[in-house]
Amino acid sequence: MRPTNLASILVTGFAVLVGLLQPALSYSGTIRDPWSSAHIEMLPPEIRADVRKWDTACGGPIAAAQRFALYLTVPGAQFLALHFDDFHCRNRAVHCGPAGCLHEVYVLKSGRYRRVLAVHAYDVRLSSAHDQAFLEVLDASGKGRTLRWNGSRFVER
Repeated sequence: MRPTNLASILVTGFAVLVGLLQPALSYSGTIRDPWSSAHIEMLPPEIRADVRKWDTACGGPIAAAQRFALYLTVPGAQFLALHFDDFHCRNRAVHCGPAGCLHEVYVLKSGRYRRVLAVHAYDVRLSSAHDQAFLEVLDASGKGRTLRWNGSRFVER
């Protein structure tokens, strides 16, 4: 095959690939605007009601990024962590400050979620090991502490 034919095939293939990917990327919503009220609307009703209370304090419409709500399931418990650093609010100071942004953790009990932890931190990370739930709380310096779920609350490890 001549080099000019090979180059022509590669250019055509690349153009087709870009043409196929462009519509998918433009409709995904994540490239144009990562903030969406749909991420709030998909929350369980009792948590959605808690989050909606921020409307007034924020001074306008609220929205969230895709990673605002993260779930963890272990035998006997399901957790949901809200990361307010992924929450769009005109008045960011109502949920973020020098200690970090608000993070809330809920557990599903008897068919309803209840809040078991609220902390201002740089980040919180839910994880599991040996069928137990753990929560790592990170401060702005990257220093962390790990909490263990004891069946009713998170306690020092």
